Amino acid sequence: MTEKHIIINKTARYYTLGSLNERTKQVWFVLHGHGQLAGNFIKKFEPLLSDDVFFIAPEALNHFYLKRGSMDVGATWMTKEDRLNEIKDYVNYLNDLYENFDLDQYANVKITALGFSQGASAVTRWVNATQHRIDRTLVYAGEVAPELIPLQETSGLKRSQNHFIYGTEDEFFKPVIFDEMIARYESVNLNLIKYEGTHEIYSEVLKPLV
Repeated sequence: MTEKHIIINKTARYYTLGSLNERTKQVWFVLHGHGQLAGNFIKKFEPLLSDDVFFIAPEALNHFYLKRGSMDVGATWMTKEDRLNEIKDYVNYLNDLYENFDLDQYANVKITALGFSQGASAVTRWVNATQHRIDRTLVYAGEVAPELIPLQETSGLKRSQNHFIYGTEDEFFKPVIFDEMIARYESVNLNLIKYEGTHEIYSEVLKPLV
C-alpha cells in the first residue's frame, strides 16, 4: 500500500459581521473551536459590532456529525489524521481569505486574529507562518500551537501584539494547566487577561480590546 496526496479545489464557507469600507478602523478574524460552526460563533461578537469594526469568521474545512444518530453538525480545524497537510491547507485558506478582502490596501486598519479553544492553535499557526500583516493575536481559552515554542525570529507572532485570555472556571483548562502554559509562553511575550467564567466567549471580556 502506498499513501499519496493530490491538491484539489475546495469550497470554504465564512461569515461576516459589519461592513468593510472607508470608515473601518478594525478587522477581526475570529476562529471557532472544535465542533462549532462559524455562523453560530460569529453571533457571539454582535455586542461588539460598530460602524468601524468588521468581523470575519472562517469555518474549518472539516465537518462531522456531533453525535451518532444526530443531525447536528460541527467543524474541526484538524485531527491527528494527515495532520500536517490539514494544517497546511487551513493556513493557505486563511491567507486566501485575507487576500480576498485585499486587506493590504487598508494600511490604517488594525488587523486582529482571535482563536477560541481549538481555533487558538489554528490561529497561532497562521499568524506564525503568514507574510500578511496581523497587528494583534488573541489566544482565547486555548493554547499556542506547541511546536511553535520557542518562537523563531521569522515568526509572525514576533511582529504581533499577543494576548492570552483565560477563565477562572474553564472546564477544560484548570488553573494549574494555565499556569504551566503561561510558563512555556515566555518567548511569545503574551499580555495576560484573566476573566471570571467558563469555556465561553464573553463579549464584555473583549470589549476593552475593541
